[in-house]
Amino acid sequence: MEAIDAIKKAKEESKDRNFTQSLDLIINIEDLELDNPENRFSENIVMPYPASEETKICVIGDTLTQNAENADKEITEDRLEEYFEDQDKAKDLAEEYDFFIAESPLMPDIGKQLGPVLGPRDKMPKPMTPGSDPTDKIEELRKTVSINLKEHPSVKCKIGNEAMKDEDVAENANAIINRVRENLPRGDHNVKATYIKLTMGPAIKVN
Repeated sequence: MEAIDAIKKAKEESKDRNFTQSLDLIINIEDLELDNPENRFSENIVMPYPASEETKICVIGDTLTQNAENADKEITEDRLEEYFEDQDKAKDLAEEYDFFIAESPLMPDIGKQLGPVLGPRDKMPKPMTPGSDPTDKIEELRKTVSINLKEHPSVKCKIGNEAMKDEDVAENANAIINRVRENLPRGDHNVKATYIKLTMGPAIKVN
């Protein structure tokens, strides 16, 4: 069954809910020793289409924030100190926002002060030159999904929602599936099974 057929079947077999359900991709891995660091990976992948309207972007820096009208939050250099001084506030920031962009000269301080909060969540900011326009980067990040293979032999991520066109979600799914295969030492031979499911629906197998 192709990805698009699995998406259609997942919708058909799921009950109607009073919210828009996400469509998730699950890739189970086999014959791969994850105790070996060389077999683990963590990567941000830009999909053809945004998987969710809820992806939130935070921009940090005096000049970047001047052009960040399409960002969800803007933090000037002065306000950044608030997060350096209050770890609870920093943790709340890390939980609320999916991706961060920051002026490159601020990165050493951000790494030192916020690295312990952002690093484990794979949310360290993407650096940009001061004065540049972050508009396109923000839109790219809205189409970006984080995948990782670390402790458990499975890759899981959101690829869309039930309100999107089946064809668009399928393109997102195939982009992730292909990239995961490229990261595996034996490609398809390390893939045990691939599934697509709605939040509250059954898992449909993709061949």
